Amino acid sequence: MDQETAKYIVNYFAQFLTEKEKLAIRHTRSTIKLESANNELNTLSLTNVYKKRGWLTGDNEVIDLLKNGYDNFEISAARRILLEHKRNVFLNYCPKCNHLARTPRAKQCKKCGYEWH
Repeated sequence: MDQETAKYIVNYFAQFLTEKEKLAIRHTRSTIKLESANNELNTLSLTNVYKKRGWLTGDNEVIDLLKNGYDNFEISAARRILLEHKRNVFLNYCPKCNHLARTPRAKQCKKCGYEWH
């Protein structure tokens, strides 16, 4: 599975993510925000706030999901979703060029511009 398809599945079929997978996504997004913090003092105080709110986790199972990087985690989660919920996942491909559309409800291809309204 390519990264684009994995991202599509994780974004548009997030209802099929496990609680641990949702925590892993939240943890990753929070980590990225913290990395862009302006200074060390600000980062330390934000880290404490993020931990209190549950945006950062110390759960080893969640951290293990991310040990090979976020992209690999996303592919693994998407594969699991496809295996367990194949009938509920709609991959919206362009009827002309067979490229994955931007969303499951899109009616215009982002690659070739074809419209199928």
